[in-house]
Amino acid sequence: MDFAALYAAFDAPIAALDCGEKCAPYNEYGVPFCCDTRHAVPAAYEDEWAYLRARTRLWHVWTAETPEETAALQAETPAGQVLLACQGAAACQRRFRTLTCRAFPFFPYLDSKGRFLGLSCYWEYEDRCWVANNLHMVTDAYRRQFVAAFEMLFAHKPEEKHTFAAHSAHMRVVFIRRRRRIPLLHRNGGVYQISPRRERLRRVHPEDLPKHGPYRVAAWLPFPDELP
Repeated sequence: MDFAALYAAFDAPIAALDCGEKCAPYNEYGVPFCCDTRHAVPAAYEDEWAYLRARTRLWHVWTAETPEETAALQAETPAGQVLLACQGAAACQRRFRTLTCRAFPFFPYLDSKGRFLGLSCYWEYEDRCWVANNLHMVTDAYRRQFVAAFEMLFAHKPEEKHTFAAHSAHMRVVFIRRRRRIPLLHRNGGVYQISPRRERLRRVHPEDLPKHGPYRVAAWLPFPDELP
């Protein structure tokens, strides 16, 4: 896999502003949640890790505070992937962000027929991630590059398409139980909600999607710079 080409093709900012500045105030440690391994630990493919290790000292293999915690999360990590940690948000080298960092909070959503429809969010982070609560701010360039990057990944690592298909199926089960519709940034440029049981798509205005965690309150009491 040519990660230099993949990274070059998937480098668009997720939004026209620094989303980390939006979520960091809600993190007691004052840093973006996606850059805090107490909340999210990025994984890299082994050949991706080899590419990064040869070019930067930004990354190192992640370990938890105890061997037991480290072993527990490593046991959940898919084969062929390595858990990493970086030197922190302030030291970020954008050209050497992992694919996981570039994609977060999204993963490629596939329907039950295996069709790659677009981007959906890792629902576990809805209560922390500003982007997951402001899908209307995701740029068209980012969406296009996300789709192209994962098409490239699937062409070189077909097993990953099956992995994300399984994750999408699990999401449908979770959302059936929660009686919720799945938000989707469709590859066609629209925003939809998916019925998790029948997989029907309904086009929606992204601003009308429900918000979660502190962003629900923030929607009622916007900061001055967020007022129209």
